[in-house]
Amino acid sequence: MTQTNQNDSSTSTELPVLDIDAIRPDLQALAKATVDRTLHQARNTRADPVLGCSSTLATYCMMIPRNDGQALEQVLDIVARHVESLTVIRNGLRFSIDPKHLELLQSNHPVIFAGLQTNYDPAQLGPSYRADALAINQVTGKACLLEFKRQTATIETTKLNGIADNLAIAQAQVCDFLYKQHWRLKIEPQAVNWAIIDCSDQELPPRFRDAGVFGLNSLDDITGASGVAEAYRLFRGFMAAEFRRGEAELMAESQRFISFQSAQAMIEAEVTRARLAVAAEMAQVSAPVHSADADATNTDDPEDHAAKRPLSDHDADHTRRHEATIIPFPLDRRTVRRRFGMFGT
Repeated sequence: MTQTNQNDSSTSTELPVLDIDAIRPDLQALAKATVDRTLHQARNTRADPVLGCSSTLATYCMMIPRNDGQALEQVLDIVARHVESLTVIRNGLRFSIDPKHLELLQSNHPVIFAGLQTNYDPAQLGPSYRADALAINQVTGKACLLEFKRQTATIETTKLNGIADNLAIAQAQVCDFLYKQHWRLKIEPQAVNWAIIDCSDQELPPRFRDAGVFGLNSLDDITGASGVAEAYRLFRGFMAAEFRRGEAELMAESQRFISFQSAQAMIEAEVTRARLAVAAEMAQVSAPVHSADADATNTDDPEDHAAKRPLSDHDADHTRRHEATIIPFPLDRRTVRRRFGMFGT
C-alpha cells in the first residue's frame, strides 16, 4: 500500500473514476437510516432519573458514534457495487490472536514477522480480533485489511498500537483465510497490507502515520478507484445534516415534556383536591336533618324523656336475652404471631 497522506493530491490518473452522482442516493439513504435507527433506540431507552426529559437527547448523542462507525463500513460496500475491480469482504473477518505471535511482533522483529504466514482457524476459542473490512483490488492483486475510526486524535496511542498489532497478526492469516473461506482465492503474502483509516478528514501528524494511520485520500490507492475519498466526505456531510435533524426533533419533543418533579406535584395536588371533595360530600350526608335551634326549643319530645328514664325489669331482661353472641373462629396459622430473633415479633 502506498503510504499517502489525505492532504496529498498525488492520486494516479489511471485509476477508474467513481461516479459520485450514482452513489449519492445510496449515501443519503444510509445516513437517514442510521439516524432513524439511533432515534428509535434512544426513544426506547429507559429515562434517566437525573437527566429527566433530556435523557432521550443524551442517549441519542451517546449512541450516534457507534452507529456512525458501522455506517462508515457500509459505505465501502456501496462503493464496491459501482467499481467492478473492487471486492469488499466484511463478514467473517475474525482472526485469532496468538500470544506467541504477539510477543514476536512486540520484540521488534518486523522483518521476521513479515515473512511469517499462519493458518486461519474459523473455530478459534482464544483471543480474537475482528477487522472492519478487507478490500481486494482485482487489477493489482493486492488486499488490505481496514480499520475505520471516526477520529483517531481522540484515541490513546497505546490503544492505537494495540489495534496495529492485531492487524499485523491478522495480516499473516489473510492468505489462508481467502483460500479456505472464499472460493480458494489466492493472493501472494507480500501483496497483503493493513491500514487504520482516519475519517475525520484532518491533517495527521507524522506519529500517526508511523502507527499505520492514514487519511481518506489513501482509500483511492487502496481500492484502486479515484473518488472513494470524496464519497466518504460526501457521506460525512449527509450524516452531519441528518444528525442535526434528529437533534432538532428530540429538542422539540423535550420542550413539550414537563419535569418529573412538576408532574409529581400536579398529581399530589389533584389527589388532595379529590380527597377534600369526598370529605365534604361525606360531611353533608352524615349531617342531621333538624337544626340545633329546633332541638333547643322543642322540649316536649317524648323520645328525649324516654331515653332519660331507667329501664324496667321487663326491658332489662329482654335486653340481656337478645345480646349479640360472639362466635370465636379458629386462628389462621398464617396469622399466628411468631418471634424473629432477639428483636421480638
